[in-house]
Amino acid sequence: MIPKQNDSYSFSIVKRDKYKTVLIVVILSATIGHSSAYAVDYRDALKLYAHSQIVNDSQYQCFYKLITKESNWRVNAKNGSHYGIGQMRNVKYKHLDGFQQVNWSKRYMENRYGSMCNAWRF
Repeated sequence: MIPKQNDSYSFSIVKRDKYKTVLIVVILSATIGHSSAYAVDYRDALKLYAHSQIVNDSQYQCFYKLITKESNWRVNAKNGSHYGIGQMRNVKYKHLDGFQQVNWSKRYMENRYGSMCNAWRF
C-alpha cells in the first residue's frame, strides 16, 4: 500500500511491512550460508560402513589409515593396474561399488595378513 499525503493509517501499514521485511531479511541472512553442518559424501558413508564391519576400533583405525594412504577412500582410484579403495589388481574389484570394495579389502587383509593392523605394519 502506498501512503498518501496526510494519511497516517496508510503510512503505518507501509512502515510495519517495511520492518517485517527487514526482520525476515535479517533472520534469513543470519541462517543461510552460515550453517555449521556439512554435506555427507560417499566416502563418509564408506567409512561408517567399514567401521560397522570392523567393530574393534584399533583394527578399524589401521584399516582407515591404510585405505586413506592407498586411495583416500576414492572408489574410482587407479594406480597403474591397481584399482579402487584397496588398490587391488583384480579386474572384478574395479567394477564393484564402494561397499563391496570395503568387504573385499577387509577380507583380503584378514586372509593375507591376519588383521588390518598387520597389513598396516607391513
